[in-house]
Amino acid sequence: MRLQKLIKEFQFSEDERLKITLGIDVRLNPERHYLQLAEDSSNQYPTTDDLQAETWITNPLSVKQWLGFDVEALHTKIDGVQVTSLGYKLTDGTTEQYWDGGAWSTAGASDWNTEEEIAGNIDSFPVDERKLGVIINLKTTDGRATPKVKGIKILFSSDVNFQDDILYRSLVPTIRSGVLPRGRVAFEVSASASSFDLDDLRIDTPYNIVDVDSVFNHTDDPNHQADLLDSYNSSTKVVTLTSPISSGKVAWIVFLYEPEVAVTTSQDYTEVEKVPSVILDDVNLVEASYRGQDEVIVNRADGTAVKLPAPLVGDLEMMVRLVTDKGYDLQQLAADFKRYFENNPFLRAVGTDEEYRVWIMDEFDMTTAANRGDIHSARARMRVVDVRYYLRDAIDTYAIKKFHLTGDMNVTVQT
Repeated sequence: MRLQKLIKEFQFSEDERLKITLGIDVRLNPERHYLQLAEDSSNQYPTTDDLQAETWITNPLSVKQWLGFDVEALHTKIDGVQVTSLGYKLTDGTTEQYWDGGAWSTAGASDWNTEEEIAGNIDSFPVDERKLGVIINLKTTDGRATPKVKGIKILFSSDVNFQDDILYRSLVPTIRSGVLPRGRVAFEVSASASSFDLDDLRIDTPYNIVDVDSVFNHTDDPNHQADLLDSYNSSTKVVTLTSPISSGKVAWIVFLYEPEVAVTTSQDYTEVEKVPSVILDDVNLVEASYRGQDEVIVNRADGTAVKLPAPLVGDLEMMVRLVTDKGYDLQQLAADFKRYFENNPFLRAVGTDEEYRVWIMDEFDMTTAANRGDIHSARARMRVVDVRYYLRDAIDTYAIKKFHLTGDMNVTVQT
């Protein structure tokens, strides 16, 4: 298995405020972007022992092992003595754990580790759930000073394939579960009924129906004002009504369905003709270049470090094709596709637990008349913006522990 080292960072910026849990007397500085203790009305910081904050839980599904732990923090010395300190626990979102000197154990209220203890032993922290969060204890022994925590970096090994992660593991399942357009079926009721079995209706289009939205007596209520739906059993596919529809009346059932979703990046895909469907093709990385700075994570337990070279960054552009056998379905599918990504503009890449902005570049170019195969279609361009591909291997190196100058130094100041 090919593995590579990646870095996940918890940043304590104002943009991440909603994802951070702040305990009593701990605040996020909105201008300086760090965690700190909260000042009281006398401009004093609390000296209580158990003040803490908690990061969100990161869940990169490609993680094989947690490898490193690095905290960017500022401490204060008064009269040559450091008066601020930090403690840490790790959590999988369910259980808080600390290193007890020999193993990871369930943490009590007073069980905290130093950064060095976490860094030296995180490689044995369980990866079964592939989840990790950090609980931080901020402490000062002098009310004039507070620790300041700017960020935490986690090093992990990963088997991620970036293209597959974004397309097949993330975007396709997101469209499949999130884009649920309405379909409809109308039929004459042969005998008064207060329930219908969808399997008995012989719907000509092979919809994957996931729910029923509403039911109407179209004959008596042509404007569809009175919804008669009571419940829908997705296992038996039985629709139950609040009141029966009489024989000879036209029933109108509106349902939600999951379209077929496919990526045609190779010629071995043979199910393009399934309808209704969303097809992603002509996938290309555009406007790509190596951007940003190299990332470095330091293990203060042993002085080692890992440098991750800057990634290749670009927009993953593709053509979205919608294919249906009914003009109404095409309109509904296009509208629901736009609706979903207007309300959910960020895509989570599940392998790395990174979020990327999604843009629908065009309005769907609708073909209202069916082609010779009675197929309706629409097209639009879509981009996943600024995706990151870490193609260059991480480099093992060492941290600079001390910078020592000897000899004379000449400093020239120009004004």
